Amino acid sequence: FLAATHPAAARAVLEYRVRRLPAALAAARARGRSGARFPWESAADGSDVTPHWGSDRLGNATRIRTGEMEEHIVADVAWAAACYQGWTGDPMFAGGPGRVLLVETARYWASRIEADSNGRGHIRQVIGPDEYHEEVDDNAFTNVMARWNLRTAADAAATSVPAAERRRWLGIADSQVDGYDEATGLYEQFAGFQRLEPLIIRDLTPQRPVAATMLLGAERVAGAQVIKQADVLMLHHMVPDEVAPGSLVANLDFYEPRTAHGSSLSPGIHAGLFARAGRLADALAALRLTARIDLDDLSESSAGGLHLGAMGSLWQALVLGFCGVRPQGDALRIDPHLPAEWSALEVRLRFRAGNVRMRIESSKLTVWATPPAKIVWDESVVEVDATGHQFGMAERKS
Repeated sequence: FLAATHPAAARAVLEYRVRRLPAALAAARARGRSGARFPWESAADGSDVTPHWGSDRLGNATRIRTGEMEEHIVADVAWAAACYQGWTGDPMFAGGPGRVLLVETARYWASRIEADSNGRGHIRQVIGPDEYHEEVDDNAFTNVMARWNLRTAADAAATSVPAAERRRWLGIADSQVDGYDEATGLYEQFAGFQRLEPLIIRDLTPQRPVAATMLLGAERVAGAQVIKQADVLMLHHMVPDEVAPGSLVANLDFYEPRTAHGSSLSPGIHAGLFARAGRLADALAALRLTARIDLDDLSESSAGGLHLGAMGSLWQALVLGFCGVRPQGDALRIDPHLPAEWSALEVRLRFRAGNVRMRIESSKLTVWATPPAKIVWDESVVEVDATGHQFGMAERKS
């Protein structure tokens, strides 16, 4: 949201990570790794302050292992830097702190990934976005994000990192297992997930979101195909070019019924992905759920603070999902899906130091840009200026 609407604010947020890079470098060294290991929760000095123990809703003591094992945060920080760069094209950031963040996180993954006897790369003992399952091996989200991180850094650091090191990154990336099954089009969430009890949480309870650990008990949930929030599907949301083409629908159909939406971050991501898949009834249902999380206190936790992450996912569902907007090089790709219930959807964005306004209606898309901007529409590139340009919705080939 900030990168696409208030880029200076996004840059300031990233400065938090830039200034705490020394602490991340030290954290990696403390574990015998290279590069930077950013903390799951941190404060002033960049050290990890994630608590080790907490209490569940019944007051029972529970172990908190996210700080120890939810290592995808390393690639998430790199992704945030790349996201900002994609929207702004900021040359000073790209050639300075942005490149440093990409390089040092890539160095961490290069030291973290273990090769087996066949040369295949593994990341063992982690927690993915689905925090119902701990100490898993080869979480697809973590592995694919690490692969993306290595490849992106190798490209960004072509003139600043030795060629041999970049070749090593690319070799590790190519060797990384990702759990993808070509026969089904599914990514296995982590090694062994398909062998767990095949519970469909959608069939067990008439209403989601639900805290599955409260409904079924933490032990049973840990042994079942019940997940807290978007995990594999976050790959299709964050790095769609890094997953197998055409795999979105199969993974939506498999994972959404198994998702408890136990995190307020989850429904909005599903709304955007359903919209991209053209499943607009499902997208609208998930969008409404996201919009009502705090208004109706659906998670029974709004008294402790509003869910800003859910608010961000609501915006992302509209812009990235229903509008189908994302940067593609120095152009902005637009692939809209407008529900029949809506007469129009209009958004304003910042892209490459310019202002872009788009209005989607049932028969047309109109885009205005000041200064002129390149728009990718149905694989064609069109330059749009302040006078506006209309694209016919019915004329799309795809």
